[in-house]
Amino acid sequence: MNKRAHHRTGPVCAAVLLIAAAGPANAEMAVTANVALSSDYVFRYVSQTQEEPAISGGFDLDTGTGIYLGTWASNVDFGDDATVEIDFYGGYATEFDNGLGIDVGVIDYEYFDDDANDNLIEIYGGASYKWLSATAYFGVDNSLDAGDTDNYIWLEAGVEYPAGPVTLGATIGTLDSDVADSDYSGWSVGASTDAAGLSFGLTYYDTDSDGEKIFGDNADGRVVFSISKEL
Repeated sequence: MNKRAHHRTGPVCAAVLLIAAAGPANAEMAVTANVALSSDYVFRYVSQTQEEPAISGGFDLDTGTGIYLGTWASNVDFGDDATVEIDFYGGYATEFDNGLGIDVGVIDYEYFDDDANDNLIEIYGGASYKWLSATAYFGVDNSLDAGDTDNYIWLEAGVEYPAGPVTLGATIGTLDSDVADSDYSGWSVGASTDAAGLSFGLTYYDTDSDGEKIFGDNADGRVVFSISKEL
């Protein structure tokens, strides 16, 4: 899989909006925004900015029915003309009385440059329980490069544990692709905390030897520091 990894959301968003409109009349909608500065933009354990800093932000709409919509953007640098990534996503999430949560949806990763608007579409489904979570992402459309239309599954599991004012977290993920010599795995471990109305994060990312062979220095182990705020 080309590592400009992430949907064509026009029809999807329209369908979600129609479903939301048909939801309970007393459902309360909420819109939130977020902005972040980070020392690197790491996606699936690989730098998307050539190990340089990133500024990102997005908006989320919670319809109050479990259905949500959102968009998110960041600067990128893949060594070509692409400079901006904009993601669009929509889905349904809920949590049952026993603490089990589910989240299903679709996400469209759009990459903008001087010549073309490349994109990648994924369908995802995940579950969570207490501190544990697991999600599968299925690549269904890839127009990043001519001829590069592989199908793939990205599997990721994580844990988040609140330890006083600090939240500890760890993830592990792996790619299963139908393109030869493109599979790899990665992991992360980190901590985050809130102070002065801001969220601070420190995370270590790394990949296996296959990741380093595919992505070179962009897949080396790295520590990423981030500051974010929800508005």
